[in-house]
Parts: sequence; structure tokens; C-alpha cells
Amino acid sequence: MATYGLTSEEYNLLLAAQGGRCAICQETRRGNLAVDHCHRTEAIRGLLCARCNGQLLARGARDRPEVLRRAADYLESYPAWQVLGPRYTHDGKDEGE
Repeated sequence: MATYGLTSEEYNLLLAAQGGRCAICQETRRGNLAVDHCHRTEAIRGLLCARCNGQLLARGARDRPEVLRRAADYLESYPAWQVLGPRYTHDGKDEGE
């Protein structure tokens, strides 16, 4: 907590405000949630699980909200379906059939 200037009381207050869950995926974790901060401004943003903090924001989107908005649009409206219509990678049968 010393790294981000949060006291344990402040961490617990923020954790309670988030319902004990990651602010993005809303999942609970056995361990502590990470204190997420903006790498440009150093502003504390909230508490995140390791997956959302380290993979989704840091590596995937690199803290760019426009990338996350496009990702949500992509998941809600597949470009391939717009061009080709609904198509699946297999016909629903087990591979052994």
C-alpha cells in the first residue's frame, strides 16, 4: 500500500465500495486485488484482479479506453457475421463422428 500512498483503511474502504470485487470483471479473488493506477498521471483508479490489471488494461489495451470500446463493439457485433452471415468453426458434431 505504501507504493500508492493508500492506507489499509483506505484500501478496505475502496474494496467495500466495489463490493469486494474487481471493478472491471466483477469477480472475487482469494488474494488481494491490485491497486490500479494510470501510468501517465499516477492517479489511483480502483482495485482490479491480476487478469484485468495486468493483461486487459496493461498489455491488451495499454490504458487506451478507445481500444476497450472497440473491443466491446467487436464482441457485440462480429464483423465476419456482417459480411458472411453467422458461421461456426465446426458443424456442431463431435470431431470423432
